[in-house]
Amino acid sequence: MKFKLFVLSLCLFAVNNVTNGQENKHEIRISASDGLTQSAVDVLGLGMADAITGSKRTDERSSIVYGLGYRYAINRFKVGADFGFSHTSSKLTLASDKTPSIKERELNFMILPTAEFVYLKSGVVELYGNAAAGINLKSHKETGLTETGKSAASKTDLSPSFAYQVNPIAIRVGNQSIGAFLEAGLGHKGFVTAGLSFRF
Repeated sequence: MKFKLFVLSLCLFAVNNVTNGQENKHEIRISASDGLTQSAVDVLGLGMADAITGSKRTDERSSIVYGLGYRYAINRFKVGADFGFSHTSSKLTLASDKTPSIKERELNFMILPTAEFVYLKSGVVELYGNAAAGINLKSHKETGLTETGKSAASKTDLSPSFAYQVNPIAIRVGNQSIGAFLEAGLGHKGFVTAGLSFRF
């Protein structure tokens, strides 16, 4: 309910700016990314560890990357930051157990300072590209499901790592206040990002 109220407020604010004829330099973005690269990195790293220890993972699940961003326009250039959130979960069966021993859950929170350049702007269409580099804060939690799992489960930890996203191809369609965008590239958020932008 709060999210719907937030989006409605942004829309009303954007419409108000259109009627006042203001030049909109600020931009708020709400997005969702496929998150395939993040989950692939996690699975690859865990898969190698499992092969060495003889353990097995099941019920692996990963979310999309939910995002919130801000941009400030300086002619064709824009600067700002993107924030992303995703989570993964799985069950780990140790070599000595026949049923899942440990339930794992990881939360990723990305903080990415971002730079953007507008290639072309014509009517309601805007072509651009962006690059971001920052930090990914990963929280890893393990819960023992068996006696062996309870003794083997590690404590919750928080670890920082480098994170990036490069989207050389991106398009925004809309007016000076409200629009939809689609970005394609590579990085911790994934290959494809889509969302809504609100300028004021």
